[in-house]
Amino acid sequence: MIKTFDELGHFLRKFNKFYAHKKYIPQNFKNLFFDLQEIIQKITIANSWFREEDLLITINQWGKILKGKKLESWIKKYSLNKKKESKKVLVIMPGNIPIVGFHDLLCVLLSGHNIIIKLSEEDNLLLPFLCKIITYKKPMLKHKIRFTNNIFHEKFDYVIASGNNNTARYFEYYFRNHPLLLRKRKTSIAVLQGNEKEKELISLNKDILTYSGRGCRNVGKIFVPYNYNLHLILEKSFVSEYITKNYKYIDNYKYCLSIYTMNKISIQKNHFLIFKEKNDYYSPISVVYYEFYDNLNQLREIILKNDQYIQCIVSKNFFKKEVDFGKTQYPELEDYADGIDTIQFLN
Repeated sequence: MIKTFDELGHFLRKFNKFYAHKKYIPQNFKNLFFDLQEIIQKITIANSWFREEDLLITINQWGKILKGKKLESWIKKYSLNKKKESKKVLVIMPGNIPIVGFHDLLCVLLSGHNIIIKLSEEDNLLLPFLCKIITYKKPMLKHKIRFTNNIFHEKFDYVIASGNNNTARYFEYYFRNHPLLLRKRKTSIAVLQGNEKEKELISLNKDILTYSGRGCRNVGKIFVPYNYNLHLILEKSFVSEYITKNYKYIDNYKYCLSIYTMNKISIQKNHFLIFKEKNDYYSPISVVYYEFYDNLNQLREIILKNDQYIQCIVSKNFFKKEVDFGKTQYPELEDYADGIDTIQFLN
């Protein structure tokens, strides 16, 4: 099984390498290359939130992760009982960023279980294509992977579901008689201490804006010392061309800007990002909330009390499980969503 995912990772790395130089594609690679290229084109037409740059970021990231040694090092930490009866695991996948549910697929299959996948309408093309590759490499997986459009007609033993706080209530009720791993809405934060280097502030923009800020690993709230100059961040962005090409994102920006302007709400901005002072964690697309602090120890306590809202903490020498600047969208295999170990849940 690990070999199969290693081969998938090899394909994704090769695809990323040759994508910009199509004339150098090896002969034995052309069919799959052009198939995935066509899938990318279809995705960008079907969902304008997903652009070519986003899909290439995702493909590049999984290409780096899906390596035999990494997979073995990760999975050997678990005592997996290969003789244990396989369970049917229903996975209801979100669609806010490309193939965000791939990690669940990986966990289910490496745990020896069967997966029933309910895709989001926003992201229903890339994962089936990747599943075709791994089932071609390992035909026995055809019997372990199935897609469904109607979860109410399925029989299953475990459920993994992701959604907003409203849909979570329905999931909790409907799946009340099944072991349920439920992920609710979260966001990520950054803690600045005023001594950050220029490259770290540039990287922070990546944490805010990659995937148009739609992921739970995107920074939507920052804590800064009193009298901190927010334009140090706003002026250090190199992603303007990437983000301003997304008309849906810019529509959100213009809408928020008009609302704040009409209501005479104090903000700081550049031509694609708004900073607003607010004691809240969930900021709208194109907006980052900020809050001042004067004591790092007190701030650490506040963050711990509100960890139910937080996926990642971007900082430097502040928090035990902090994430480096620019790395929120590059999780490793052991970086489980909501901090819940999926493999332990399944076993």
